[in-house]
Amino acid sequence: MYSIDQISNATAQLTGESLGSARLRLATLDRFDELVPRAWADQALLESVLLCALGTVQGQTRPFGVREAKPEGAGLVLRLERAMGVEALLGLLPYRTKRGPWRGVRGLLVQTEGSGLRFGLRFWLRDQSWGGTRQPEVWVSGPHGEDLAALLAAHERRLVAGGHAPQWEPGLAEPGPKRQEPVTRSLVRQLTTSSSLGSALVRRPRLWDSLSAYAGIEVGTRMSDHGLDWIVNRSVAGPDFEEDRLIGVLTDHVVGCGLRLLDHYCDAGLCTVRFTPPPGAWRSRGILTVRSSRVPGAPRTQAAGPRPLTVLGEPRGFSRPRTGSISEGKEDRDHAGTVIQLTGKPRTYGIGREELSWIAEQIAAVWAAQGLSTAVVLARDEPDRIAFGDPTRPSWATDRVPSAAAGWHRLRITPPPGKLWTLAVPEDNEMVATALKDARRRFDRILLVGRNDEWAWFEHSIGQFADVRVLVHPAARYERRLPLPTWSPDGETALDLTPDQSAILWRQQELGLRPPRRLAGLLLIEPAGQATVPEGFDAQVEEQLARYGTPVLGRFPANGPIAHGPGHSPHAPTVMDPKAERPTHEQMITATEALDRRLWSADPDQNS
Repeated sequence: MYSIDQISNATAQLTGESLGSARLRLATLDRFDELVPRAWADQALLESVLLCALGTVQGQTRPFGVREAKPEGAGLVLRLERAMGVEALLGLLPYRTKRGPWRGVRGLLVQTEGSGLRFGLRFWLRDQSWGGTRQPEVWVSGPHGEDLAALLAAHERRLVAGGHAPQWEPGLAEPGPKRQEPVTRSLVRQLTTSSSLGSALVRRPRLWDSLSAYAGIEVGTRMSDHGLDWIVNRSVAGPDFEEDRLIGVLTDHVVGCGLRLLDHYCDAGLCTVRFTPPPGAWRSRGILTVRSSRVPGAPRTQAAGPRPLTVLGEPRGFSRPRTGSISEGKEDRDHAGTVIQLTGKPRTYGIGREELSWIAEQIAAVWAAQGLSTAVVLARDEPDRIAFGDPTRPSWATDRVPSAAAGWHRLRITPPPGKLWTLAVPEDNEMVATALKDARRRFDRILLVGRNDEWAWFEHSIGQFADVRVLVHPAARYERRLPLPTWSPDGETALDLTPDQSAILWRQQELGLRPPRRLAGLLLIEPAGQATVPEGFDAQVEEQLARYGTPVLGRFPANGPIAHGPGHSPHAPTVMDPKAERPTHEQMITATEALDRRLWSADPDQNS
């Protein structure tokens, strides 16, 4: 269903990994919804510290002087192109001067490992709130044949010759400062509040020279009323800023940074784009600002043409930047999409909203694998996030981080021409109607998921905007005998039911007395592995259910246990992910194709 070559290309184009290395790493994942993993808290802090040095080095051919940024377990491997980048990192190392004051980033560690270096942080700099024992690690290697251990030794000799005392050895006891350093002098205190933004940049270094006419880049930080902002100054030696491609990658959730577009403004000589993190993102109290300026006569450090980016759906023959917004291209205006609402009936063992969204993603993924352009629209308000004693809120912050509305984002990278996207909108009828109007232009089929308690009416709910409404419900057995009271005149203990009587009983027990309105039918959720084709008595019961306006459109396999929390995907497995035991790819495909036949049996064009 998925193409490992395609997703490996999309990843390696941003990280600089070799295709073989990317393929091996991705083969260990159980979901393909986040191909460049997000760094955990202490790891992100370490990476952002190193970026502060790499982002200021002049004369580099590659962005930040990094040829490759390869995730390795919970750590990161950086391969630098020149020794000057290594020397910039060594300039961060802490030491005590001859007169006593500290210099460098206190608490930063480094040790040699072969011909490379391994950076880390002392325990008193690490986040103790989770009680974990993991240590942040970044392995740095230099150009071919460059001995970084020799560079470190030379750096240490220079400091010792000047009467200073190096303090970066892991085995050297260093309990930390007795008093907290002023924030204006502590790089670590500043970075802690928005280290995730810096980490996201350093893990995707090759984005910048994938854009046309790359002529250099610098990265810096600035304290603000809401936290710490990151500023990227990008030099362009060509006529086009390619801000649309830049926005497309930085807002992408699969291989990009998953940011939201705050605003952007471009004129003849300068283009400024600002991004904000999604609500609730940990250690992301800041804004990312990318300033692209045209530099006439600047030497180009790569070929004039841009490199194609697989994540944007650009073919290998891509040779010129797009004009206008990516989201408004011609390919997004030729559809007349059908909206299918999945709804449910709340009960103690019913289908919750989260499970409805999982089922919608799984069905949409099968359609995308068949070459259709599909989307999942989730009508739900963003939860109010109240953080008690948030350690990432800096003492100087007097304001909230500016917020931006969520936009369309990709759920998986799919083989063309298929597409799989999603959009979350507030539970407001007007906003849902606007989102669906846009979705109909862009996609062939749209699955709409809102509250799971509006199956019985539609006049005042989002169901009024759907073409087809499907009630998703747990499968329950059809009773063949109705138990009687313990005593009856004829001595019978149960009454045999006809298929018609069994259908009436099932409707009353499962759906209640309120008749459903404008409902196409039922999608029953079966335990994975259970037979899905009714026969004999059960088939006759379903014929009667259809007579009463609740036909069974199909059956879908239930999901197995899905882990939640940090390090786990919030999505269910789809056919665009590695094979899972429950449900299997074959089960999802069979169930979706059966649903297709029932929904569009009278309109064969809808199945194409």
